[in-house]
Amino acid sequence: MPTLAFASEFLEDFAKLQPVVRQKVRELPDKFEHAAQSGVHLEKLTGSRDDRVRTVRVDDFWRGVVVRLGGGNYALLRVMAHDDANAWATRQRFGVNPITGIVEILDVPTVAEQVEAVTQDYRVDQPSDASLFASKRDRDFTSVGVDGDLVPILRRLESEDEVLAIAHLLPQAQADAVLMLADGRSTEEVWSEIQSSYGVAAETEVDPDDIDAALARPASRSAFVVTSTDAELMELLTGDFDAWRTFLHPTQRWLAEKPVFNGPAKVTGGAGTGKTVVLVHRARHLARRLIDAREPTGRVLVATYTRSLAANLDAVLRTFCTPEEFRRLQVSTVDALAHQILSAADVRRYPVRGNELDEVARDSAAMAGLDAFGLDHRFLIAEWEQVVLARDISTLADYVMTARPGRGTRLTRSQRKQVWGAIERLTADLADRKRATYVQIANLAAAQLGRRTTDASVYAHAVIDEAQDLHPAQWRLLRAAVRRGANDLFIAGDAHQRIYDHRVSLSSLGIETRGRSRRLRINYRTSQPILSVAQRILRGEVIDDLDGTAEDSVGYRSEFTGPAPTFERFSTPADEAKDVAALIRTWLEAGVSPSAIGVVGRTRTVLDPVREALRGAGVPWGDLGDGAPKGIRVGTMHSAKGLEFARLAVVGVNADVVPLPFAVTPAGEDPQQHDYDVLRERCLLYVAFTRARDELVVTGSGLPSSLLPSRNLHGPRDTDS
Repeated sequence: MPTLAFASEFLEDFAKLQPVVRQKVRELPDKFEHAAQSGVHLEKLTGSRDDRVRTVRVDDFWRGVVVRLGGGNYALLRVMAHDDANAWATRQRFGVNPITGIVEILDVPTVAEQVEAVTQDYRVDQPSDASLFASKRDRDFTSVGVDGDLVPILRRLESEDEVLAIAHLLPQAQADAVLMLADGRSTEEVWSEIQSSYGVAAETEVDPDDIDAALARPASRSAFVVTSTDAELMELLTGDFDAWRTFLHPTQRWLAEKPVFNGPAKVTGGAGTGKTVVLVHRARHLARRLIDAREPTGRVLVATYTRSLAANLDAVLRTFCTPEEFRRLQVSTVDALAHQILSAADVRRYPVRGNELDEVARDSAAMAGLDAFGLDHRFLIAEWEQVVLARDISTLADYVMTARPGRGTRLTRSQRKQVWGAIERLTADLADRKRATYVQIANLAAAQLGRRTTDASVYAHAVIDEAQDLHPAQWRLLRAAVRRGANDLFIAGDAHQRIYDHRVSLSSLGIETRGRSRRLRINYRTSQPILSVAQRILRGEVIDDLDGTAEDSVGYRSEFTGPAPTFERFSTPADEAKDVAALIRTWLEAGVSPSAIGVVGRTRTVLDPVREALRGAGVPWGDLGDGAPKGIRVGTMHSAKGLEFARLAVVGVNADVVPLPFAVTPAGEDPQQHDYDVLRERCLLYVAFTRARDELVVTGSGLPSSLLPSRNLHGPRDTDS
């Protein structure tokens, strides 16, 4: 059969079709292969920008958009309604980028129209006539792979926000180049980054007419999949299509499939950039390597922070891996791993219950007289977890001498002795009860592994998700559980989503990833308007890269656009809940699946009125804490971590709830900890907003949260008026 290339957009269109239409689409490749006998007709379009682009009839309503590649080969680009297909096809230009060698589809007229629209929307004042690219020459663009026809259009842009608003219309490599030029990078820096991210060979001369060679390049595989056998074609067009299984950005593919990392490797990136996708591919890759190497007992640990995320990873890996591959994987939370290790050593420690830690710490602080210098049980817990457990300190002498980075309250030598006495009382009381915190249990498990005399129980490899939420003691456990060497630790995380008070530099723990780190910049989950608002929550904050260095967020953008988020305020929580319930009924009536709709709030109490309103409106709902609930999914911001919703309502975003008062240390007590706590609350709101894919509605009653982007605030409105 001839070579068939399928654009990712084609397969996404295909997945949305009704079964009877899908079957007709499946028949197209056979018709093309036997064109002379089947009489298939490729319709040439009047006024098309690319003479090779055609449309082909699927049925009376649907048409496919096709481009002839020569030699009997072709690419299927889209499946659309008849008029939409014709309109889309006439605007497209398909070809090989002469600089990067990547196969691209470009719609210059639509880019021009969108630039015209955003320059009107984003400029509330008089235009400044100051192009963002005034200092750039035309060849600065074209030398890094930006299409020459785009240059005069791009020169109309005046801000990074305007670039981000149109970036989804550009081929990925071109969008990256434009955003880096907008950031003031030199052409040398931009080209070096494009070469690294997209696997562009330094000295290879590109033949723009050689489509076959271009499709074989790794970078083209992020947008096209090529089949050359009937079996490959059948696998692609049968069953449900998951884009993440087939299409990986070149950086994602490099991370997932690189044969050997000579030590720990790290992938970072904002919400929705596909870090977990990379991790899943990497886990399977490592399992397959163990099988191929005929290692009889080698296993891959797949670790994450929460049970819900572990359950999701387990489900995904079961469907993605073969049974043989999956048997080489152990999916676990870090807490469960610690419990497993201590149980195997016959060490019994049970997690603290409810407010038990606060009660023990309050008694210990009082007995040590910490109130004499203005310290309470909250300070004691934080000092224990962030200094003593974080640095694995076991003696007063070590504690007195250790640095306390991140702790805003200075302590004299005498005060440290009193604090140490309180910590000893706290740990002794917990030990008497056979209780321990999860961090303490991880610390005990790491110590237990450190005493082993054989490597029989360690893992060959570990892939670790949600790295930003792990405590140093948990990192020591993971480091001890995996043999040091090639491909030992593969780490995925994003400090923008750090919602627990665990700050860590991997290199300080002996986990060195220099030269083996990559940052993902393209968000595949959240539309650009929603992402832009979410990013403003953290604007001005310094976010680290899990190694103590400020994260470079240039180029972080969405692959698609959509409606801007809606912000509504009400006079009472009851009015708010009633309106949210009515909105959800509207979404359901529009055909949105119940499981694709979410409602999240900072606390369970904030969600209670919404639950009652949904119940009164006859809308089924389930709690996110119940695993896989039926109906609308309702839960706290923490429980929504790692999930996504096509439609999302974030409720109760009020001044007295976000930030949550008892989660924030008073500024007068510890200014530095106060700032950390507020940043953590900002990160939590950012996490909540970025759970939305297509539509986000943010509601509240009374005074709005101070963490909301100021330009989105509205006063209360009465739903009865």
